[in-house]
Amino acid sequence: MAIIANKRELAPGLHKTTYTVVAEAINKYTGRRVQKKRRGISSFPKAERLYRELWTKCKEERPDGINFTHWEQLLEHYLVHISERVRSDKNPFGFSPRVVKTKTSCLKHTSAWSRFHLDLITPQFVNDKLDALEESGMSRSMSNHVIKEIKCVFGHGVNCGAIKENPFSNMKMRRMPKKRKEALTHEEVAVLLNAAKQEQHPYYHIWLLTLSLGLRRSELAGLKWVDIDFDQGLIYVRRQNIPGEGIVDFLKNREERVVSMPAFLVPMLKELKLQTQNEFVIEVACSYWATGGQANILRKFCRKIGIKEVTHHQLRATHITLALVDGVPLGIVKENVGHARLSTTDIYFRSAGINMRGQMDGLKISVPTVQDAKVIKLKKS
Repeated sequence: MAIIANKRELAPGLHKTTYTVVAEAINKYTGRRVQKKRRGISSFPKAERLYRELWTKCKEERPDGINFTHWEQLLEHYLVHISERVRSDKNPFGFSPRVVKTKTSCLKHTSAWSRFHLDLITPQFVNDKLDALEESGMSRSMSNHVIKEIKCVFGHGVNCGAIKENPFSNMKMRRMPKKRKEALTHEEVAVLLNAAKQEQHPYYHIWLLTLSLGLRRSELAGLKWVDIDFDQGLIYVRRQNIPGEGIVDFLKNREERVVSMPAFLVPMLKELKLQTQNEFVIEVACSYWATGGQANILRKFCRKIGIKEVTHHQLRATHITLALVDGVPLGIVKENVGHARLSTTDIYFRSAGINMRGQMDGLKISVPTVQDAKVIKLKKS
């Protein structure tokens, strides 16, 4: 240990002692001897603590500068990492600008932890902080988004070698009430499409295709006529048209998929193709469609015709639910709509109660009929 005392005379008979700390160690990454020095330490106990810190740095410090000890350092490095990898022509498989914006917004809720050491940010710490935020008005859904992003930040720390393991890798999402997937019934779908057809609504074809194919909004917007094989009854979904970003030449899971086209769509699509000169199947001169606000148009129309108000994405949920109700196999529906896991599609199956229909009909309980019932007359007192 090299702690050197330095006495300085401030006035006759008045001295001040400060300490200089010098630490040396062989760095485990470079194999070279590293020395660090600090001057002007006010007390010997402080000098001892500083020596241990400097000795550890000499031994453990990475030569690439990735030596994070506090949350703000790791968080800043992560935010720079994702911002430098936004999707572009040079980096087509980068992060979507919308994803980067969402991640940054979620992580702002952790700004109060900036000066906390990384060792102190544990799952229990995060749960306690989120409890406090929820008491202040944060939704349970948002707190789960924050947990998801914290996992990503620590995962990034592991990937770049700043930390050895992700303490949040096994942390579960906070429990939320399970809600039934909102979807239209067959009768409501008929009302919607009939009303839209009669009014020649500009969104009629959009709604019909979404209900019939289950495509996401961005997938439908990116669909071209060359992607439709009328002879085979198949549609090849290859690209997206994302509001604010434009054409992206791959889907959400980076894979093309084949969608089975119902036979009743073929005449409508052939007629629509004859009426347009555009290479894209859907082209609506409407700012809502261009900017992704098409849900507002649908909700207003549903309210007007007196059916359940749903968003455009819930038309996709309607497609999934009605396909399962009509007996389309679960695996086929999964492939058609592009779910990564069968369990995702199964949520719609269970939400619609399809597996429960008629299952209790064998329950033997005798319900009294009107003839069997005994009528008791009540006298007025």
